[in-house]
Amino acid sequence: MSKDYRATVLVTDDEASYRNMIKTVLEDAGFEVLPASSGQQALEIILRRSIDVAVLDLMMPGMDGRELMARLLKKIPELPVIFLTAHGSIASAVAAVKDGAADYLTKPLPHVDDLLNTVERVLELSRLKRQQTRKVAAKVAADPFPCASPNMKKILEMAARVAATDVTVLITGESGTGKERMAEFIHLNSPRSTAEMVSVNCAAIVDTLLESELFGHEKGAFTGAVDRKPGRFEESDNSTLFLDEIGEMSIGLQPKLLRALQEKEFRRVGGSQVIRFNARMIAATNRNLKQQCTVGAFREDLFYRISVFTLHIPPLRERPEDIVMLSYRFVKEAAARFARPAPEIADKTREVLLNYGWPGNVRELANVIEASVLLCDDEQLHPRHLHGIALEDQIVAVSGVAPDKDMLAAAERNALVEALSRFDGNRVNTAEFLNMSRRNLIYKLKKHGLLNRDK
Repeated sequence: MSKDYRATVLVTDDEASYRNMIKTVLEDAGFEVLPASSGQQALEIILRRSIDVAVLDLMMPGMDGRELMARLLKKIPELPVIFLTAHGSIASAVAAVKDGAADYLTKPLPHVDDLLNTVERVLELSRLKRQQTRKVAAKVAADPFPCASPNMKKILEMAARVAATDVTVLITGESGTGKERMAEFIHLNSPRSTAEMVSVNCAAIVDTLLESELFGHEKGAFTGAVDRKPGRFEESDNSTLFLDEIGEMSIGLQPKLLRALQEKEFRRVGGSQVIRFNARMIAATNRNLKQQCTVGAFREDLFYRISVFTLHIPPLRERPEDIVMLSYRFVKEAAARFARPAPEIADKTREVLLNYGWPGNVRELANVIEASVLLCDDEQLHPRHLHGIALEDQIVAVSGVAPDKDMLAAAERNALVEALSRFDGNRVNTAEFLNMSRRNLIYKLKKHGLLNRDK
């Protein structure tokens, strides 16, 4: 922990004398301390303040330490928790460590240095863990999906720019184009990337339960509500909330969503307590929401609230360069899953893939490639191995226009250029990425006049 950083510690203990003693010790050591006499008070504190570590008494009346930890970790998944417990409750403390606590100390403390050393060690481990998480997130964020299409590259550039802000984003596009992966790209490139993105598919949850899924509910709010349940808005606090297929949300629930987004607060179903949250929202839809507004199926004020910045992902058939690039990647990934050598994509197979209309977009391509690799008994993936598409179904079935030879050649050339640029012209790495032999790569580079690009 940096010497210039004053870490904040939440101390929760129902015994005032012990709570004040811990507060004094930690403050003397340079920490900022936020004391709480109960679990409920601790939960209220984290709605207003950010904390770096929590020190909790294990045995407290009402909400005990383990229940409080569970609720704190739902709000702040990476929060390190240290328990204080009497000797007779050590077994419970050990169980709490298995549930996610960072450590525990026994009461009374043998020496105040034990507390300070434990807090400092846990904070340092937390810092290292966040650092590693950021490294992994950055690696994933750098390549949400390979693309060689100039149009798609521009879209990714815009997504990277908006990611640094808290602007609400609407992602549009046909089913299977990669809207959720785009949302992940934005989240992982944002300041909120250390927390997990929370996703809700509005089309997958029946309308009567979607409100509870989003906002949570209190015990007894409706038949079957036997316990209080936090909603996705609470889980996404300090993170990103992704609402997929938002166009499927009922007109009756839309005003509640609008108010929550505008006021940054909500109430659980059946509850009176106002809960504030701080989440960035990204929405996605395969519908034309403007058109839905004109027919009264979607609120115009909500549409403008969620579409402050709009990104449209074009269908796969409009970016043939990406068909080539993604095909190479999916073959390699499928072969790894099946623990077998990855076959190269034969020229005729690539032509078939480029000619097909892909009504299911990237999702359909991934499924077809996976099944085809499973069936492949050759060093090359031939048209006879393709599974899940009819070879006579060309792109004409979708757009009415089949790509000519020049378009197919341009798609392959652009995919090669993109792969070369990824690896600074290195032939070995490029061939491995494209799942082809170095000899075959050199042949294709020569064919497209790209030999001068390698190093």
